[in-house]
Amino acid sequence: MSKPENNLPKQTVLLVGGAMRSGTTVIHRALCTASNSNPYISESWFLHELFILFERNMRRFEVRHQDQFGERAEFARLINLNLNYYVEMVSARYGNPAVLIFKHPELTGHFITIKQLAPEMKFLVIVRDPRDVIASIKAVNARHAETGTWSPHGTLSSMKQFCEYYASYYNTVFAQRADFGSNLMFVRYEDVVSNPVKTFAHISAFSGATYADDAMTKFTDEHAQAKNFQKDLRLKDPLSGAYWSEMYTKDLSTERIGSYAQSLAASDVEEIQTRLSGFGKSFRYW
Repeated sequence: MSKPENNLPKQTVLLVGGAMRSGTTVIHRALCTASNSNPYISESWFLHELFILFERNMRRFEVRHQDQFGERAEFARLINLNLNYYVEMVSARYGNPAVLIFKHPELTGHFITIKQLAPEMKFLVIVRDPRDVIASIKAVNARHAETGTWSPHGTLSSMKQFCEYYASYYNTVFAQRADFGSNLMFVRYEDVVSNPVKTFAHISAFSGATYADDAMTKFTDEHAQAKNFQKDLRLKDPLSGAYWSEMYTKDLSTERIGSYAQSLAASDVEEIQTRLSGFGKSFRYW
């Protein structure tokens, strides 16, 4: 694919990803306490949908689009124009901060594609103990089942499926991590909540975002205004409400580390540690 033109603002654009239920929301909240970033904003659903569209249509380009665009690079250029305009529009809304921070877990698998379109973007990937993540997904599935609500992971049943689902968020970025150069950083949820000041110093060096003292650990009055953090509103929607976590409206805390022990059977834990052995060892979870 030839490189489309890139007209992104002269600022650092940071995309935050990682598996669902890996703490991306509370970490995104904390990241946006930087003195030179945008405030906390909701997940970037536009980018999520844009890159689903891109991936789906590139797979069928010859049948669907070749007579309209001619070359794949021209279709990529159209996507890039939408990417640029979105970034510019959101940036302007928040005074064109030095660091513009977006987040959506489902973008993680598209990070390499976004890197090709916007080489200067930086990518922060959150990882969390897969045992805790899988236990949390199972709890969400149970809440969806109670209300008869469909979700994309609601059909997962065996521990094999849960492990594959967890790994699917990271497979592409792991396989192609060398292609990101210095624009990719992994950070463990556990390090963020256990030692936030030290961890955010590393994030600051990577992204250019500036953090003061322990401000990133606090849930603030400004955060409370975000619709995403209004529990009553979230619970009105059975799909969104099932994802609600009490941690959203608390200061950063270690209280959920190891919470899987309260809900996963020993046999499930053993299977996760076997199936995700390489991942767990790489990130020092077992």
